[in-house]
Amino acid sequence: MTVRMWSSAALLTALMLATAALAQDKRPELTPAGKAILQDKLEIDGRPLYDRPGPGQPMTFPLAMCTFPGGLCGAVRRDGSVAVLPRYDWVGTFSDNRAAVRLNGLYGFVDEDGREVVKPQYRIVDDYQFGFAQVDVDGKSGLIDRDGKMVIGPIYGFIRAIAPDRFAVSETRQLGGTIGGEDFSGTHVAFPPSGGVTVSVVGLFFGEAPNIATGVIDISGQRVGPPGAPWSPPFDKDDPSIRWVRRDKLWGLAYADGSWLVEPKFQQAGSLVDGLARVTVDGKVGFIDRSGNFVIEPVFDVAASFERGMGRTWAERDGAGGLIDKAGAWVLRTGYQLMYLATSGTDRSPFGWQFKKANRWGLLDLDGRVVLEADFDQGIQRCDDGRLVAFRNKEWLYFKADGSPLQPPDGRLIDGACGGTPPYTLKIGDKFGLVDADGRPLMPVQFDAVARVAGGVKNVKIEGKWGRIGADGHWLLEPKFDYLSDGIDIFVASVDGKRGFMRSNGTWLIAPKFDAARRRDKDTAFVTVSDGTGVLRLADQSWAVSPRPGVMCDISNAIMSQSAGKRAILSRTGDNWIDIGAERIGISLNYGLLTFLRDGKWGLVDTAGQVVVEPRYDDPVYFTPGMRGIAWARGEGRWCAIDRRGRAVAGIPCRDSDPTGGAGGRFQCEVEP
Repeated sequence: MTVRMWSSAALLTALMLATAALAQDKRPELTPAGKAILQDKLEIDGRPLYDRPGPGQPMTFPLAMCTFPGGLCGAVRRDGSVAVLPRYDWVGTFSDNRAAVRLNGLYGFVDEDGREVVKPQYRIVDDYQFGFAQVDVDGKSGLIDRDGKMVIGPIYGFIRAIAPDRFAVSETRQLGGTIGGEDFSGTHVAFPPSGGVTVSVVGLFFGEAPNIATGVIDISGQRVGPPGAPWSPPFDKDDPSIRWVRRDKLWGLAYADGSWLVEPKFQQAGSLVDGLARVTVDGKVGFIDRSGNFVIEPVFDVAASFERGMGRTWAERDGAGGLIDKAGAWVLRTGYQLMYLATSGTDRSPFGWQFKKANRWGLLDLDGRVVLEADFDQGIQRCDDGRLVAFRNKEWLYFKADGSPLQPPDGRLIDGACGGTPPYTLKIGDKFGLVDADGRPLMPVQFDAVARVAGGVKNVKIEGKWGRIGADGHWLLEPKFDYLSDGIDIFVASVDGKRGFMRSNGTWLIAPKFDAARRRDKDTAFVTVSDGTGVLRLADQSWAVSPRPGVMCDISNAIMSQSAGKRAILSRTGDNWIDIGAERIGISLNYGLLTFLRDGKWGLVDTAGQVVVEPRYDDPVYFTPGMRGIAWARGEGRWCAIDRRGRAVAGIPCRDSDPTGGAGGRFQCEVEP
């Protein structure tokens, strides 16, 4: 019998090889935070969207997620198993069994089993449609098939499949997206230096831009559709056999067989509304009927389209304006700069005429009588309950339907906006009162502060104490509390500096004993005792999350804990997810990488709490979805694009200012707002 003796080094090597083999066989999985986020997504999948009836659009699986250890992006199936390994900076939405992926600033494609069918090599790509995807090659667009083979060379400004064997093309190139995350969507997001965000539709190849020369080709590149703008304004929705057609920069009406009802002669063209369509000839506006004949000759300098059922519209001629009827006769002559129909609600029901005079706005009723004089900075709104809302000198003013004010000349309504519930808060000087829907007093102007609770119920402060008033103006709780939160059924109330939880009938659910408290959901609340905060179950006063020093607050899918100038992120049951001694930390776990501040510099940490990029940047770094796998980071005075490992992205030049316009204000973690 032969006995083999292993040396310590050989044994260690064998164990390492076996461990590596096992590791290769084991598929990666989402972090605990990623699993919680996926579960939340599944719970809302298919729910009704806001007030729309029926389910919302279901999620597409495999679903792109970046909440893996290390913070790279992959995709998971509905059961959470990994379909696309997490090795990309960004993964798009699947269509035609393909999803775009981005790595090192370049795009490729994977299939639903995670196979890389097109290696990352393109600067910009489109989603697959009819088995083809548009790709960018040196600023020109071509088309690849499902295997990544170039089937139509990159010679166009834009190309997209509109059928399995037909492709719309344009010589003009119009990209959307954001800086560093350009795409072919046609929707461009920009962050101007003055602040804010602008979203503009730049137009696709069909676009809302009829001057673009477009056409339709087959797979061989031969034109099978005529050049010209495929898009045109509809003429008669009841008769699609007649359509507007543009030729030599003029519009005409053509039958389906190509013959002309009206040869091109209009500079501008519109749709039939109440039997009339607005057109422009030689710079003058008139109206034609469905046969193409003029009902109102083109004699007006300006005219608005007729609104359905109104029988009149605004027009200007020879410097004078007013309302004309459907025969072109004046119904009302005015000296106003402009008038247009005032509508409200989802059905755009008319309630009068906005008019502009001396650069100020007013309101007429439908018969032309003045409801509100031209004294406002913008057009007048009407609420569903009939109230009118106007804006003047940075202040909102409220009126009854007849134009009479709902507030006295020396007062203003604080919460009378459309959708608000009476009673409304009236402020005169530095005191507050309550008025009903018609502006009649319910409670005198005597309070130091008023806070909305719900459904017309208000918390009010008088002589240093808080009470609660119902929608009818009667006291629900006498003013004897140091603090009252919002909430109807159970809310926080404070007596002698301690917080407790009170029922709607004024009895205590939990007597005051906390230093701070806030209702978290129907079952739990954040409470602070002895400089520590935890999550308390209201039913039995047991701890859902044991107290920790400092304060806690909710963030999306998790809890933030803050103590001694450091922040940590916990699960909703109190497990430590990210605790790296950060002074500040991002709150968007679904990004996969969170920015954090330590010792004056910003770095990146994944949702498992592992630092991916050590702090070295001068500002926060955010991998928002719209940036498609890059972020802008500032170092040494310049903003540069980086990938999810902190490496510079080639082909995207650095900038002197933040291209994203900044990330907004600082998140405050507090038990009580």
